[in-house]
Amino acid sequence: SDDLQLLHETLKGTHEDFDVIEAHNGRQALELLQKLKKAGNHPCLIILDINMPVLNGKETLSIIKKDDSLKSIPVVVFTTSGSDSDKRFCNLHGVEMVTKPPSFTNFKSVVQKLLKFCA
Repeated sequence: SDDLQLLHETLKGTHEDFDVIEAHNGRQALELLQKLKKAGNHPCLIILDINMPVLNGKETLSIIKKDDSLKSIPVVVFTTSGSDSDKRFCNLHGVEMVTKPPSFTNFKSVVQKLLKFCA
């Protein structure tokens, strides 16, 4: 929840108008993606955390990449993990893994980098 709050604060400082749709676990994220898909409204970016409850980020990512209509949406794994196995997993699925920065200033620059996926 702290990361989501920081994300909202950072987005308020941009000149773009982004809607952030929150999911608090992997299953909820997949349900939201299915609803958006049925409405014909795909997100410009999916941000996952490896340590999400119910379905973790790896499980959620694997399901997204098996769905023909979702697999082309850019996904970023935003995590505290620095694990080599997590990095290999992300590389295998063609997604960027970004380690959460320790300060708000660094967080802002990482979020601005992520927003380039929505340009």
